[in-house]
Amino acid sequence: MAGGYKQNALLIAVITHLFLAFKTFKVMKSDKFIAMENITDLKLQIAALTAEIEKLKTEEYKASVLSVDQKYQESQVRFRTVFEASRLGNKIISSELKILQVNAAMAALLGYDTKEEIIGTTIFDYAPPDCHKDWRFLQQKLWQKATPSFSLETCLRRKDGTIIWCQVTSILFSDKGETLGYTIIEDITEKYNLQVQKNEFISVASHELKTPITSLQATLQLLSRLINNGDEITETLKKLVNNAERHTTRLNYLVGDLLNSTKIENGQLTLNTNIFTVSDVIDGCCSHIQLEGKYHIKYQGDHSLKIVADQHKIDQVLINLVNNAVKYAPNSHEIIVHVEKIEDFTKISVTDKGPGIPVQNLSKLFDRYFRVDEHKKQISGLGLGLYISAEIIRRHGGEIGVESIVGSGSNFWFTIPDNPNLTHEVLQINQE
Repeated sequence: MAGGYKQNALLIAVITHLFLAFKTFKVMKSDKFIAMENITDLKLQIAALTAEIEKLKTEEYKASVLSVDQKYQESQVRFRTVFEASRLGNKIISSELKILQVNAAMAALLGYDTKEEIIGTTIFDYAPPDCHKDWRFLQQKLWQKATPSFSLETCLRRKDGTIIWCQVTSILFSDKGETLGYTIIEDITEKYNLQVQKNEFISVASHELKTPITSLQATLQLLSRLINNGDEITETLKKLVNNAERHTTRLNYLVGDLLNSTKIENGQLTLNTNIFTVSDVIDGCCSHIQLEGKYHIKYQGDHSLKIVADQHKIDQVLINLVNNAVKYAPNSHEIIVHVEKIEDFTKISVTDKGPGIPVQNLSKLFDRYFRVDEHKKQISGLGLGLYISAEIIRRHGGEIGVESIVGSGSNFWFTIPDNPNLTHEVLQINQE
């Protein structure tokens, strides 16, 4: 803008100078005298002024070029800042999928210490062979079909050989006449595994629900025939009724687990606390096991010990732990339930003498959908029991855990903390 003002001022000066010179020339002509020296000087001044104008034009052009270059440099700094600071893996690739640049997050994602170890390689160097087709498809969509952006899910192999699932999003951009790809990669391994678990859970749940329903339906059909034939109550009828009751109980547990899992996920698991004797809950929850005659529940500890908690949900936790002992340690005919008072909390343990649990599985036992299946046995259940139990104990402010030695057995335990204020309130309500 300043350059424009200077040009205009010079033009005005030139025109004024010419006008004055012209007047001088007229006067001199009228006097019959021509000053040739003045004309020569005028030409020289015009030439100097013209050169000055051209100089100003050049400086203005240089200033505009400098301004554009400065803006470009500022843009590059902003891009570099975002590129390097991103928590997601960022990379720039050529049409041959050669890696031209990566950020620190991308190097960490692939398990490398420096970016230089990755720059210059191709994405195929980190893709398992059966995933090469995914990257070729991306290459085709972006560069051959000129799709401005594209996204897919695929696998990459880290430096240590582990496989991770990734969400890949790429866009095209031009740089110095070349079309490059800007790619953002997010590690979605945890999300992918959760989805796999959900799909497996749906399959298991369908099977688990279908089995007792089919058995219950067959039992009821047989009962109906016997009753319609006017048969007397025989041992066969009794067994059929017991069978129907057993499958109905199993269905009730499965549906209960599904409902409780949904409540936990939605934050709707509530507690209705009262004071009760622990031994009463243990006797009640284990009756179905004792009736089979195959297992013996051995109670250890103070039979008169009372706690303040949600009796129904503590009963549910004990049922889950005892049922697990029966399922995973079928040859351990004695299951020990131990209750003890330790400082300001009560600890309840369920111990079996089964095959034990491998150490690599211990940290996963209380995860949703996880099921121990070391020997590929068809173990019934939805993989929700321990997950629900853990959440119930946490809602009580307690802890839950497990110790296990392969070949010796497992000990599942949980604690319920004392709550003096709550105990006083419950006792007062019970007295009223």
